[in-house]
Amino acid sequence: MKELILPKENNNESIEATQSILFVGANGSGKTRLGTWIEINSPQKHLVHRISAQKSLSLPDSTTPQSIEQAEKDLLFGNPGWTYQNKASKWQNKPATAFLNDYQKLMVYLFSDETEENAKFKRACKESEERVAPPITKIDRVKELWETILPHRELVIGGLRIQTRVRGLEDKIYNSSEMSDGERVIFYLIGQCLAAPKDGIIVIDEPELHLHKSVQAPLWDAVEKLRDDCLFVYLTHDVDFAAAKETAKRVWLKSFDGQKWEWEQIEDDENLPDDLLIEVLGSRKPVVFVEGENGSFDVSLYRELLSDFLVIPRGSCTQVIQSVKALKANPQIHHLDVYGLIDRDRRVHAEITKLEQDSIYVLSVAEVENLFCAREVLAIVSNRLARDPASDFDAVSNTVFGRLQGELDHQVSLRVSSEVKFQLNMFDASQTGAQNINNALQALVSSIDVNQIYADTDSLYRNVLNTKDYEQLLALYNRKSLSSQVSNSLGLANGSLPETIVRLVRGDSKEEIKNALKPYFGNFQQHMA
Repeated sequence: MKELILPKENNNESIEATQSILFVGANGSGKTRLGTWIEINSPQKHLVHRISAQKSLSLPDSTTPQSIEQAEKDLLFGNPGWTYQNKASKWQNKPATAFLNDYQKLMVYLFSDETEENAKFKRACKESEERVAPPITKIDRVKELWETILPHRELVIGGLRIQTRVRGLEDKIYNSSEMSDGERVIFYLIGQCLAAPKDGIIVIDEPELHLHKSVQAPLWDAVEKLRDDCLFVYLTHDVDFAAAKETAKRVWLKSFDGQKWEWEQIEDDENLPDDLLIEVLGSRKPVVFVEGENGSFDVSLYRELLSDFLVIPRGSCTQVIQSVKALKANPQIHHLDVYGLIDRDRRVHAEITKLEQDSIYVLSVAEVENLFCAREVLAIVSNRLARDPASDFDAVSNTVFGRLQGELDHQVSLRVSSEVKFQLNMFDASQTGAQNINNALQALVSSIDVNQIYADTDSLYRNVLNTKDYEQLLALYNRKSLSSQVSNSLGLANGSLPETIVRLVRGDSKEEIKNALKPYFGNFQQHMA
């Protein structure tokens, strides 16, 4: 078990971990500042090697070795004559913000180690009559791991320079300065970690920087195995990376006032996925869960209209409801403002009222996609296209009323079924004994008049059709493809209306569209700016 000493209030406090500790927190929570405190001010500072996010990736084509002692001090402390007590000078006395250009020093260190180990090997061969195994140097270890992470590439180490080639293609060779950022940063990170003191503490600020998602976790898992004597401290706001480090001890940096940090260890919550919990902890914004998936036009619309919130899509309405309740029940984050926003679907007033008690709000339209068909938004689109808004709305209206008329029985049946399901959910589960349970069920079933519900629902829909109540149609009509189907009515390509509106809301029409749609957010609009 390894130990990390951290500042807390007026005292220091220790955290124990088997291999790694991961810090997450919102921007401004003091992650980088904490990293510099660990390096410069911690009682463990003599053990610490910090890899900054602010670094040059300019890799020299060749280098010249020097004594390993001088090369090591130059890399770790910034000067061949300095020690860990001079670390602040390595960063020009600005350890949190200074831009470090030490790739050359890393190369000198690695080739100096290579030279030193080869000299020892030569002496051992001369002094021994038996065969002496050649040493595995630090640059050998860099090469091995680098090629494991990038199997399509090969490092060619010769003399005092490093080249790269496509594996299997002898003539496809290029100098180290021509490597991609990803290739260079992988080399840099491995080399820096190998340079850390024995049984040391390696602090990495933004460990995901310049790395493709696919290599982040494999790289750091492999480096940790390579330096299993060290404690790894990751400072990140990348949700995917944080979630992937499943075995790391996780710490939430809640705040930093310029002098001290407020932090606490993150406890596992079986009701919340790790990535969701980390994403919430890493944001300063109130959270709103919505239906849908990342990349969809409706989620894009939500994020533009609700830019003051952390909008997290959760797929279905059930997942939205569960996520809101789980976060509110989590003792670590119960103080955060958390909301849910779901489609109206076929919910009755009683259900909507009950949901709002749990901060879950319901749109005034049947589907979020119906927002793209709001009369006010259609007028904005029509005006931007230099068309006649009145004529365009008539065309859209005729289309959607015609479609509802064509599937009236289907829509009515779905709503009736939903109402029956809701009433069945009112079953009194407190009954005990077979007979009592059966009696309660029969009483509930007999109280549900399907014929009357159907007649009332059919009347509701027919009234909408007869009165041409467009707003009420959007509240009742469950058809996700509706917005795409009316695109042609505005002279747009088939299915392109949602894309057009998202593009407009990302431009100078944002406030206009936001004001137009705000009334459709039901009681949630009280939380909107």
